[in-house]
Parts: sequence; C-alpha cells; structure tokens
Amino acid sequence: MRNHPFSPGKASKQNGVILFVALILLLILSLLGVTAARMQTVEERMARNEDNHQVGAEAAEAALRSAENGLLTGLYVNFAGNTAGLYEPLLQNGSPVTPNIWGTAGATLPYTGPAMSYGPAPTQVTPTPKIVIENLPSVAVPGQDLSVTSLNPASPPVTVYRVSAQAVGADNTSTTTLQSIFR
Repeated sequence: MRNHPFSPGKASKQNGVILFVALILLLILSLLGVTAARMQTVEERMARNEDNHQVGAEAAEAALRSAENGLLTGLYVNFAGNTAGLYEPLLQNGSPVTPNIWGTAGATLPYTGPAMSYGPAPTQVTPTPKIVIENLPSVAVPGQDLSVTSLNPASPPVTVYRVSAQAVGADNTSTTTLQSIFR
C-alpha cells in the first residue's frame, strides 16, 4: 500500500469548490420550485375565476329565459307604472337600464324560477338574479308598414320588449348582464 504524501498546495486550491457548485445548483432548483408553485397558484385562480364567471352567466341566462316565459304567459303587464322592473321608456330619455339601476332597491324584478346551485354540494346557492323588462314601441312585421297595420285590425303592430338580466357569480366578484329583444 502506497501512501501519498499530503500536498498542501493542491488541497487548498480545490477546497470548497464542490460546496460552492452544490449551493449554486441548490439555489437554481429552489428558484425553479418556487416558480412552479406560483404558476400553479395563478392557474388555480384563473380556473376559479372562469368557474365564477360561468355561474353568473348561467344564472343571468336562466333569469332572461324566465322573464321571456313570463311575457309569453302574460305575467308581466303593468308597464305604465315604470317601477319594479317593468318600464315603458320614453325615447327622448333613453333606456332606464343604467349601471346604477341594478343596485337600486325596488327598481328590478327578482328571478322567481327554481333555485340555482353550483359546486359539488347543492347547498351552495347563487344570489338571486335581477330582471328589467322594457316595453318598447310597437313595430311592423317584416314586409308591412306601420301606417297600414294601424288601419288593418287583422294584422296589428307587434309589441317588442327588451329584457335585461343581471347575475353575480358564485363569490360575488363577477357580474354578468345579458339582454334580449323579445316579441
């Protein structure tokens, strides 16, 4: 067995190089891990926001269809009062549906259809959507003139409604407003 004599010059030049390289690699791996964790958190937040938006959009769509069904069945008829979500707007004043109408108490109709739930547990119920229905001026059916239809009782002008529905998402951070023209 052959012993190598200790050479102080060689040992002092290599002393600590491996430790330094290992620390640099550990730092790089730590930064990669932190970046991956942050990306995962952002992706989860994006998915939650999209789900929240979808819940609001579905609630607004249900309210819109419920209001249209109410118009078909004759549930909504008192537009002359211009209150409680039923309006007969004056053309010079424009539409009463402004951003502040949704927060005004008594200015909208509540959605009265079946309760809407989301998520795995049916106990998570979305807030009640709000509805505004505007009775717009009558129009002629395509191919007819309004002046002619007023003289001909067999083909009266068609009543047109603008239905607006607003709903919030599951956690009240997103709002969806939908409108349809209904006749």
